[in-house]
Amino acid sequence: MTRHGKNATAGAVYSYHERKKDTLEGNYGTQTATINRDSARNFDCCCLTLAPCKDPVSTPEGYVYEREAILTNLLTQKRKIGKAEKAYNKQVAKEKEGVKDESKIEQFLANQAPSSAFSKASSSKATPEQKLNNFWVPNQQGNVEGLKLKKPDTKTYCPISNKALRLKDLITIKFTPMPQDDPSKSVICQDVRYMCAVTHDALSNASPCVLIKPSGAVVTLDCYEKLIKKDMVDPTTGTALVDKDMIILKRGSTGYIGAKCTGEGLIAKHKGAVLMS
Repeated sequence: MTRHGKNATAGAVYSYHERKKDTLEGNYGTQTATINRDSARNFDCCCLTLAPCKDPVSTPEGYVYEREAILTNLLTQKRKIGKAEKAYNKQVAKEKEGVKDESKIEQFLANQAPSSAFSKASSSKATPEQKLNNFWVPNQQGNVEGLKLKKPDTKTYCPISNKALRLKDLITIKFTPMPQDDPSKSVICQDVRYMCAVTHDALSNASPCVLIKPSGAVVTLDCYEKLIKKDMVDPTTGTALVDKDMIILKRGSTGYIGAKCTGEGLIAKHKGAVLMS
């Protein structure tokens, strides 16, 4: 038997090359791709805009945001909460009015005496256990439990960690810029933008960074463990520190490094239709 060519479309054999080509073009099966360093977010980039921050802030969990971006996100959440509260309050008001109307109707029917044969026949056939739907009574319009609105949650949350986040929880970050030979060069074009506030070591995704909450200074994890942790004094201001004042900034690492160093495993999957042979 001769070898099946890659582009032979008249043969009865479905080759591996043809299957792989159809899988990529038709999105069949589970698609996998290798994520390189270009797909990883830098430690000083916003988690929403993915661009270097001009006015960076951090959450108590260590997620870095551009101040304008996170404020816009929290404001959008507040607006959605306000709309949900209005709809819920409107529903509660309708339910109260429906209870009042139902009580008036029951009182009216109780005061009326059955005067016709039709009313007697209908009253004799109907049982107390049967409850008929009534379009004109709000509480008797059928089963609408699935359409009822739940009481909305009034808290705003971090878009990445999904933990409660308030405006006053944001911490201002004061990065120490790295001296540049060309001051006119933009921040985005710089390979190394910031350095440790104490040791002046370059900050990057390869070295974990620690935020000192009271002063907003950023140091490396080695600097914190070897210099600051012994006396728990802020070297930039001289104020006393506690363990809660030290926040490890989240890095955008991927794969094995992301799972082991930052505790976050980034998984990218796309499941399509299965190609049966």
